[in-house]
Amino acid sequence: MADVDRLIEQIIAATRAKSGRAFSTSKVYGSESILMRGSQLASYLPEPVRQMRALARGPEARGWTDARLFVEQARLMEGYEDDCPYGGTFQSYFPTYDAMDNHQLRGYFTWRTNVRRGSVERTSASFAYVYLYELLNGIGVEPGAPAFHAIESFWQSYREFEPAMDRHARTWLVDYVVYHGLDPALARPYASTDHNRAVARLAAAEELVLRQPAQKGRRREPYAFGTNPNAEEELLAALDSLSTYRPLESRFHRDDPDALRCVTCAVFARLVSYYHSSRSQDLVESLFGTPGPLPYLMFASAVFYPGARHPDCTYELDETCRFVCQSGIWTCTSLHDGGGRSSKLGQILRAVDRQLRAALDYPHPLKDRADPKYLVQLIDREVKDYLAWQEAHAPVRVEIDLSKLAGIRSAAATTREALLVDEEREDAPAPTVEPASPVEPPSQATEKTPAPKEAEKNAPLGLSPDELSLLDDLLSGRTPSVASPDLLADAINEKLFDLVGDTVLEFSGAGVPRLIEDYVEDVRAALA
Repeated sequence: MADVDRLIEQIIAATRAKSGRAFSTSKVYGSESILMRGSQLASYLPEPVRQMRALARGPEARGWTDARLFVEQARLMEGYEDDCPYGGTFQSYFPTYDAMDNHQLRGYFTWRTNVRRGSVERTSASFAYVYLYELLNGIGVEPGAPAFHAIESFWQSYREFEPAMDRHARTWLVDYVVYHGLDPALARPYASTDHNRAVARLAAAEELVLRQPAQKGRRREPYAFGTNPNAEEELLAALDSLSTYRPLESRFHRDDPDALRCVTCAVFARLVSYYHSSRSQDLVESLFGTPGPLPYLMFASAVFYPGARHPDCTYELDETCRFVCQSGIWTCTSLHDGGGRSSKLGQILRAVDRQLRAALDYPHPLKDRADPKYLVQLIDREVKDYLAWQEAHAPVRVEIDLSKLAGIRSAAATTREALLVDEEREDAPAPTVEPASPVEPPSQATEKTPAPKEAEKNAPLGLSPDELSLLDDLLSGRTPSVASPDLLADAINEKLFDLVGDTVLEFSGAGVPRLIEDYVEDVRAALA
């Protein structure tokens, strides 16, 4: 192939040399003949393509299905490469090789050659689907996990040009995992099992409500608000994912999430009981149906030919989806509601949000959409019960004025003293006074002791000498030696309140004042 290209270049160069002169400035440019290889001519058809065309006209192909003919031709052309780009378009509902003319066919194989070399370029969507059909049938790739990753890689690359391919590629990837018995984790990102799990969560909550003992008479027991907030959060998340109205994205949920969660779960429980007793179907069944087996066509909308009957098997994709193959016929046991959101459930959740906003005078109300009267009445009863429960469980606010504690203690001490009889005063232990430590006589150089008024003025925090003496005794762990320590304690508390913001002295059971342990260091530092 390289020799042919070199020969063409030599011929063109020799032709140009004959028609021009060296260092000539008066050269006239004209049309030149274009030389091409024979394989690039429109009338040229490579031998492998001829054989593929002949295979479709052979007698054995008359009894083949279109899918088998496509796979047989694909196996024949599995390793073929071409170099003839196609600039036109190719469109077909079920694109196959036979649906292409010769020029389109060679253009496809040229594009496929570049894809296999790692260059995914935009082309006709039908070309891309033909390439996916080849991968699904194991053409050009080893069946199993390698083929799965090849399909996934090509789809993720080409979906930038053709987003509509997602609709089929996701389903085919799940089918490929099930058909070849691969790891279920490969299919989970593309399987619509989140919807099924959310419905299963609602069904479990419904069963829990129905297992409760039936109420006797017409009396309605209130919902148990606040008993299991984690379960309520899970239930609300499942309702949000299945509803056309998204309560978790509403403004009211951002401002008061607890109220919306509690009332929504209470309304769900009441509706479960209402549907069970008054309707032919339970609530979850009426909204999403029930799981059941239905015939399933593997690789629907694709050209797929397995070649042989698939052995009997059972494949559990997850707890909500199971595939069974029996005698080559597949069935899928799962929900078959299409995986969409429920508008009926959306109406219920929006009505809950609207009635709760109205009851709380929320500044951003929702418009009335003529909801059923029974639903509005049921919601209003649950809202009323929630507001009553909230009021009963509201926290009690207690405020203490610390500035009045000293006066209270002083009044209590006076009352206690007035209630004592003479015998009790005599039996009370007399305060012990420790001997004073010897004090050296002051030298003549020492300054004179200031007068009492001047000492009180210069005392720290405005404390009197008796108050300072009492604090010194308490800091040293001695028994107070001053008279009327209870009256001094009240004065000290008032003067030191600005320092610590609380009373620093308290009375023991025997009526002896003592420093509160938390403020000992603060007082010691203030008197240092």
